[in-house]
Amino acid sequence: MTFPAPHERFDWIGDPSLEETIRTAINARTFSHGWMLTGAAGIGKATLAYRVARAVLAPQALAAGDILDTDPSDKAVRLVTSRAHPDLFVAERRWDEKKGRFEAEITVDTIRTLTAFLQRTPAMGGWRVAIIDSADELNRNASNALLKVLEEPPSNTVLLLVCNAPGRLIPTIRSRCRRLDLRPVGIEAVQGFLEKEGYGQTEEISAFARAAKGRPGYALTLAAGEGGEAIAALDDFFRAVTSRADISTVIRALSGKAGDDRWRIFKALVLEALTDQARAKASGEAHDGPLSHLSENAVLDIWSELRAFLDRGDALNLDRGHMLQHMFRTISKAA
Repeated sequence: MTFPAPHERFDWIGDPSLEETIRTAINARTFSHGWMLTGAAGIGKATLAYRVARAVLAPQALAAGDILDTDPSDKAVRLVTSRAHPDLFVAERRWDEKKGRFEAEITVDTIRTLTAFLQRTPAMGGWRVAIIDSADELNRNASNALLKVLEEPPSNTVLLLVCNAPGRLIPTIRSRCRRLDLRPVGIEAVQGFLEKEGYGQTEEISAFARAAKGRPGYALTLAAGEGGEAIAALDDFFRAVTSRADISTVIRALSGKAGDDRWRIFKALVLEALTDQARAKASGEAHDGPLSHLSENAVLDIWSELRAFLDRGDALNLDRGHMLQHMFRTISKAA
């Protein structure tokens, strides 16, 4: 199943106070030229960015109240939703036709095109909005080019930087943007969102919501793809660690072309489980799991070792079964 992309989506699951902050700035005409929307992947940053773009480019379509709902039938709103508004620019990684995949970074050529766009008179007589999705993917030259724009922004210009890891941005970019941090929402809100989208039964939705840890977009990715199988493999893997059982069923579930998406999700879930364990140790919270007796630093050491190993293994196209066995031995030994 497929689901609407962020630019096509009108609903947003998040803290209303963030939208109230933006709406107040719009109403007072004190809108900052640079905003950083930060938070974990799948938490709703891009969806919020397009809601901001509609509000700025189509203020006449804003609903009454303090949030950023707009009239879907408005012409300017429809143009933003289709990414066809002449005063909207989206900077993102380009598709490489020869390699059949997206480029690894946002290049300086893209930011130069953005700069040229901002030098033009607004086509519809209002503001211009640029969305950088995501700013973490800017290479060094692109970052420096974007910094020049932020240092001397044209009038009536808004730049929205979608950012998974703001620490990767150069400090001078961060210092020139107003930052809004998106926090995880409650499990109930994520479950309600999935129910509204029509994904899975109650038990499945609950599993997706728990695994997503407050990120509605990530929960939707799990529900629409191989998330159920990946979560089942994760549960089998950690049960095997606890009981020193065989992991052949996990290897079969994650192997081959059919297991590619499951493997990608599984890796992320394993590392997240270790992160949760370390965070629980640091805060003194009770936490079940095969590594619950270890210190925070010991768990973080395992996380670092596995993260580096998985990166190397995928880069070298190592056998997935061998990689899983190594992960199993590393965690089992510590447990």
